[in-house]
Amino acid sequence: MGEFSRVYKADLTDRQFMAFWRLVCDAGRDRAFSYCLPPMDGSGFVRWMRKEDIFPWIVLYQDVPVGMVLLTDKFGKSAQVHFCTLPTGGRRTTDRKMGISKAAGLFSLGSILWEENGSGGYVLDYLVGITPKPNVAAVKYALALGGDFCGVVPGQCWFHDTNENSDAVITSFTRKNVPAWTAKL
Repeated sequence: MGEFSRVYKADLTDRQFMAFWRLVCDAGRDRAFSYCLPPMDGSGFVRWMRKEDIFPWIVLYQDVPVGMVLLTDKFGKSAQVHFCTLPTGGRRTTDRKMGISKAAGLFSLGSILWEENGSGGYVLDYLVGITPKPNVAAVKYALALGGDFCGVVPGQCWFHDTNENSDAVITSFTRKNVPAWTAKL
């Protein structure tokens, strides 16, 4: 295995989820990640993560949390993908050209898209990113991970805090643009 790993919600305690949410809040990334929901505390975050139709993994770099990948709207072999990264300020020891945040995103995508289903196929074939256009950093991140730009949907994203909609940038990820080696980072 590589330097990255992910831990699924079934293997996380409520305390671990709350500790991760505290890291997200301390980094000031809580509203960017949960923009369409009311502000929440650690218990609210746990309730969100424990929902039956939410599929979260905490992503670790050398056993330290560096982000989360979350799937929603799973239908057949596709799902919507969401990222929450924590500021790391560092580069990986094995590849100085790629920052931890980008490597964590690539690992997340690779480990999901290249996960075998036990029948000679894969669990998922297609991931869709729907990113609020005003969140320029998140749009750049999705594209830096190799997301195919699919277009802009007017008014697709709703912001709870302002009760306003914004345009969304749509990206897609498949095994064509997420190489198998990324699952082993």
